[in-house]
Amino acid sequence: MDIQEALKDILYGSIAGAAGKVIEYPLDTIKVRLQTQPAHLFPTSWSCIKYTYANEGFLKGFYQGVSSPLVGAALENAVLFVTFNRAQNFLKQYESLSPLSLTVWSGAFAGACTSYVLTPVELVKCTLQVSNLKNSKTSHSKVWPTVKHIVSQNGISGLWRGQSSTFIRECAGGAVWFTTYESVKQYLANKRNDTENQTWELLTAGASAGVAFNASVFPADTIKSTAQTEHLGIVNATKRILARNGPAGLYRGLGITLIRAAPANAVVFYTYETLSNL
Repeated sequence: MDIQEALKDILYGSIAGAAGKVIEYPLDTIKVRLQTQPAHLFPTSWSCIKYTYANEGFLKGFYQGVSSPLVGAALENAVLFVTFNRAQNFLKQYESLSPLSLTVWSGAFAGACTSYVLTPVELVKCTLQVSNLKNSKTSHSKVWPTVKHIVSQNGISGLWRGQSSTFIRECAGGAVWFTTYESVKQYLANKRNDTENQTWELLTAGASAGVAFNASVFPADTIKSTAQTEHLGIVNATKRILARNGPAGLYRGLGITLIRAAPANAVVFYTYETLSNL
């Protein structure tokens, strides 16, 4: 029966992840460009949006490379939900753990597992999202040629460039993501003295989780994006960001990231919960 539940988590998580990615991807493209380009090129999020639309159009500009992260989002959320729920089931035998600790540790474990799936997907995604810019290190605009180029230059292990920063981001982020969602969901239900959540409460909890996740790990995400697009290690990527834009460079694109995170994560959790209750 546990295998059947795990398969459901994989299926429902995949659908939820893909749905959320379609919503967030255009603003994710802008975020990556803000993170990886000099401040004089894109002083604000709006200047980046205008440049992208004027020079590349809507689909080519905002959805460049979407196929890789669409598959990646499905895999990411499948792994997140199946490992989170399995970890919770395992840790419940330790009665000394509080419900909060249970969620935190399960979320961190789920994030750690997910990072190994996510790193290659995000490497290809970030590379493609800046490929149309003049100073890009790649001229490829399709997923498969980009993958072949990375492998030819650095071998199979090159697909995991940026793994360390992704691991850190996902461990911390997974704990924050699930803990925020469960806490907000429970708080809203308790306010009505109920055990079931209404639709708006699930959406609010999901949006809150997305905002909390991105706000808490954004510097690590910026370092990861720079490391992946400029072929650098964590230390050199951090130095490059600080030299280019100062400490504020670690937070370039945060505003637009939080704007996209709220609806996308609301959709992810609501879709997963709805499918799970069928």
